[in-house]
Parts: sequence; structure tokens; C-alpha cells
Amino acid sequence: MNNRVNYTLVGSVVLLLSAMLILFLYWMLKPTQKEVMTPYYIYFTESVSGLNINSAVKFRGISVGKVKQMRINPRNSEEIEILIQLREDTPIKVDTVATLMSQGITGLSYIDLSKGGKNSPLLRPTRDGKIAVIKSDKSLFRRLENSVDAIGTRLSKTLYQTEKLLGDKNQKELSEILTRTSSVLAQVQRALDDRSVDNVQQILQNSANITRRIDGMMSSVDALIDKGAQLEASIGTSIASVAESFQDIAASIESFRRKNEAGEYSVKDAMQKPMQQFDIAMVEMERLMIKLGVLIEKIQRSPSDLLFLQEETQKGPGE
Repeated sequence: MNNRVNYTLVGSVVLLLSAMLILFLYWMLKPTQKEVMTPYYIYFTESVSGLNINSAVKFRGISVGKVKQMRINPRNSEEIEILIQLREDTPIKVDTVATLMSQGITGLSYIDLSKGGKNSPLLRPTRDGKIAVIKSDKSLFRRLENSVDAIGTRLSKTLYQTEKLLGDKNQKELSEILTRTSSVLAQVQRALDDRSVDNVQQILQNSANITRRIDGMMSSVDALIDKGAQLEASIGTSIASVAESFQDIAASIESFRRKNEAGEYSVKDAMQKPMQQFDIAMVEMERLMIKLGVLIEKIQRSPSDLLFLQEETQKGPGE
């Protein structure tokens, strides 16, 4: 009976393990839901070395598809036609650019999709059902290669021009220029000896003295202008007073004429007021003539006072 129990236990364990194995195999071999993929073409004009079928296609570093097919473009032998398949939800825009990127030091490459503005429209297949084409750009190594070639070309031109510049003929002319320059500098040095330097310093000192004297004269000129303005105002006042007196005399004569025509005047009364006004006018004229005489006397005594005011006014006794 113990043998029967052992056989039953062993059979149960074998059946359980068999069922688990069948379930595992079914789970492993169960067909998964097929993901919808969208095809795109990319045309490269550079070498696609390191890129293979099933190589990764990344969008800003995230894997979104694989390379499905590679061939030379039958319509243009200078291009490589790459057919890729991307997940349907990948946001490929009309300005998205494909670039070949290297995976470290392995020598393998993958396609990186970049750019694509936020507001740019999505890239769709054409109306006749043709597969859309993603624009391509030069890889980093290709751009570096072009830059190195350009730098090498420019460097070669520079070296050629330098070699041409430093030819035997130019070297001889350059030596002559340096010799002449040295001679000119020597002559300048001889001309600028100690005596010449002293003369230049003396000229500068004299110029400074002249400048200081001109500055001192400016104050005298300002004073002359002020005094001239005061004298002009005084003479103007005197002339205005004389003119006013003569106007009063003219008015009195006119009044005398009217009264004479009317026959209602007394010679004594009529002539009294005009004579007073005439006396006042004569006094003002006398004052004016005195001032003009003083001014003329000063100018005759020291004509330079008109510019420099060098004469000092002599003070009277007790002043």
C-alpha cells in the first residue's frame, strides 16, 4: 500500500509540473498585439557606414522605431534610401530632421530625429498614398570633416601667401626699408640733442607766459567794457535831458505863437517860462560838454586806456 501512495504522489507532482510548463510555454508563445507602425523615407547623401537593418531610430533620444530597408536610390545614385518604421504616435513634423549618430566607439550608428517646432504641422503621406519623406542633415563627423577641409584649404593659401611674401625680392626690400628707418631715427636723435630740447622747453615756457598775460588782459578788457557802458549810460542820460529841455522850449515857443496870433499875451509873462527852460537846457549842455571834455582829455593823455586801462586816476587832495 505504501508503494501505491508513493506512485500517486509522484504522478501528481509530474502532472503539476507539466501543467506549469504548458502554461509557461503558452504565455511565451502567445501572439502579442501588433503595434501600428508608420513608414517614412530618408535620403542621405553621405556614407551610412555603421547603419544596419533593424538599427534603432530615436526621437530626441527615445527609441521610436527601426530601420526596415536600405538601398541606393534608383533615381539618384548619390543618395542612400532608408526606409524606417516609426510608432504611429511619434510626432513627426514637416520640419523634423534626421541625422546619423554614432553609438560610442562601437562603430555602429543610429538615426536621430530632432527639431520640429511645436506649432509646425505633422508630416503626412501624400494624397496619392506615397510614403512621406523626412529631411536629412549632415552628421557631426561630416560637418567636422567639411570644417577641417575648409581650414586646411585656408591654411594652405595662407602658407602660400606667406612664402610668397617672404621671397628673396621682398626680403631684400624689407631689409632696405629697415635700413632707411634706422637712418631716419638716427637723424631724428641727432636733431633732438640737449640744446634743441632746451629750445623747445623755452618756447613752451614763453607760450605759457604769453597765455598768462592774455588772461590778465582779459580782466582789463572786461573792466573797460564795464566803464564804457557806464559812460555811455551817463552821456545818454545827459543827451536825453538836453533833448527834453529843447522839447519844452519848442512847446513854449509854439504856445507863444498861438497867443501872439490871438492877441492875448504879455511879453514879460510869455517870455518868462521859455527863458527858464532855456537856462535849464544850457546847464545840461554845459554838463555834457564837461564830461566829453574829460573823456577826450583822458584819451589824449593815455590812448592805451582804450584797451589796457594802464593809467591810474590821480586822486585829489584829501581823497
